[in-house]
Amino acid sequence: MKDLTKEEVDIRIRAGWSCFGRNREIFLDKNMPLSLEKQVYDQCILPTMTYGCQTWNKLKVAQRAMERTVLGIKIKDKIPCKNIRQPTHVKDVVLFAERQKWNWAGHVARMSDNRWTKRATVWQPRIDKRSRGRQPLRWSDSTAKATGRLWHREAGDRNRWRLDAEGYILQWMDEAS
Repeated sequence: MKDLTKEEVDIRIRAGWSCFGRNREIFLDKNMPLSLEKQVYDQCILPTMTYGCQTWNKLKVAQRAMERTVLGIKIKDKIPCKNIRQPTHVKDVVLFAERQKWNWAGHVARMSDNRWTKRATVWQPRIDKRSRGRQPLRWSDSTAKATGRLWHREAGDRNRWRLDAEGYILQWMDEAS
């Protein structure tokens, strides 16, 4: 199972670099405004890298490498990551993915009950005996933890769900650090 996850992350990173390479003339042009480079990065590369991803460390490393390339910084310059992010202002790949997950959870929660997407999301397997050890987290567990067990009901109010998104992201950032 772990090998499949590693392969998937490697595929996402290659896809991100491929997209970066297709836009290389934008990123390496010293006359190009950094704000335009940020916009291209946020709109093209981040969605490519985060599509279907669940493991983030390697994505963060790849994102930092792309940012260093944009700024013309070599890894041997030993510039801290937070100093690299300040001039680029690109969105963090993990926070972007968590926000997308939150938005998708709200979208699924507002679907009609007969849609397969919703059925698969709220489905609970009937297992008599749970295996030993820590149980694997399901896709909706972090959403339920942030909002309560009945998150799919809360998501019915679209405006409130959008307001709750910021709290979810802040809570997620605290747990990740």
